[in-house]
Amino acid sequence: MLSKVSLSGSQMRFMLYLLMGLVIADGILTNFLIVQNMGYELNPFLRDIAGSSYLLSLKAGGALVASVMLWKIYQRLPRAAVICSVGFITIYTAILYWNTFAFLLAL
Repeated sequence: MLSKVSLSGSQMRFMLYLLMGLVIADGILTNFLIVQNMGYELNPFLRDIAGSSYLLSLKAGGALVASVMLWKIYQRLPRAAVICSVGFITIYTAILYWNTFAFLLAL
């Protein structure tokens, strides 16, 4: 099944745009939850800047760098880049669901 993993360049770009959108949405929702005292940051590397204006800039910059790196990997090893991208999209989708339910439960 994994031997059939392949995407066109435009499909891969769409996945990378989706990944960037999910990471930025995570930053926006996390900042909102922290500022409203409805949640807290579990990531020890981001805990000190969570709730500040720097978090969204860091998330957006990190998402851009990760997407560029995945695109470069895609050009040489398409299968590996697709698998990694799908994994990251799955993880960030789960994180967004977690944050959304934390918000809804805090209401």
